[in-house]
Amino acid sequence: MKKLVTQMPKFLERSFGVLAKKLSLFALSTLLGVSTTVAQDGGAIFKQSCGMCHSVGKGRLVGPDLKGVNTKRNEEWIIKFVKGSQAFIKSGDADAKAIFDEYQVVMPDQNLTDAEIKSIITFIAANSEEKPAIAADEKAPIALTGELAVKGQHYFDGSLRLSNGGAACISCHNVNYDGVIPGGLLAKDLTNVYTRLGGEDGIKGLLGAPPFPAMTVAYKNHPMTEEEIVALAGFLTIVDKDKAHQHPKSTVDMLLYGFVGLFVILALIFILWRNKKSGMVKQDIYDRQIETFK
Repeated sequence: MKKLVTQMPKFLERSFGVLAKKLSLFALSTLLGVSTTVAQDGGAIFKQSCGMCHSVGKGRLVGPDLKGVNTKRNEEWIIKFVKGSQAFIKSGDADAKAIFDEYQVVMPDQNLTDAEIKSIITFIAANSEEKPAIAADEKAPIALTGELAVKGQHYFDGSLRLSNGGAACISCHNVNYDGVIPGGLLAKDLTNVYTRLGGEDGIKGLLGAPPFPAMTVAYKNHPMTEEEIVALAGFLTIVDKDKAHQHPKSTVDMLLYGFVGLFVILALIFILWRNKKSGMVKQDIYDRQIETFK
């Protein structure tokens, strides 16, 4: 009995030591599992909410490349900027203002929770390493062809409808290019949008996730498909690069087109009204009644 009492503390120490070690390993594996899951969820959220305007390690699009942003800004700063960039800029934050001044594009406020934004930050951190631990679920991009670029022109001028019923670009925008009628003046001229947005990827990003309130409302329930975005980006790229076929359309030209259209409409109304006036709907009945009195 005395020997048993003497050895009991050592036995308990060994037992609890093994148990503590197992618990530590279990906790570590659980934490690693949670971290991996969070990063994967962050990848899905990033792709849906951020991927059209930002990349991680693939260069700038509409907005900056976010590789390593987790080391340049703290979580609190990133959360504030993502939730309301313009309000954050107006609050006097110098870094936020500097980013806006550089890119000159309003980042839409994102309706994301703090936890979702933190999961995006985790995803960015994982993919900012030299060998990304977790890659976003990406499919092979649609390649631009000459045929697709022609379709892009038709999508732009409205002669080919967008599959989800979105408005044609020409309703609000204009391009100075041969073969394209003058467009709307409600928004910026897109003749040199390729240069302005830093390339084709910038155009795709803007079309996929419009940062402007009017476009956001117009395409919220009528988003463009990936093929339509590639086609329009290809067409606008050609317009910008093909300087030989760029011909500015003056206000006089646009007014002339308007008057010609108005004249055609009035002429049609006149012809239809004249035909209506020349005979009655029940002319044959009237003629028979007159015959009975003869």
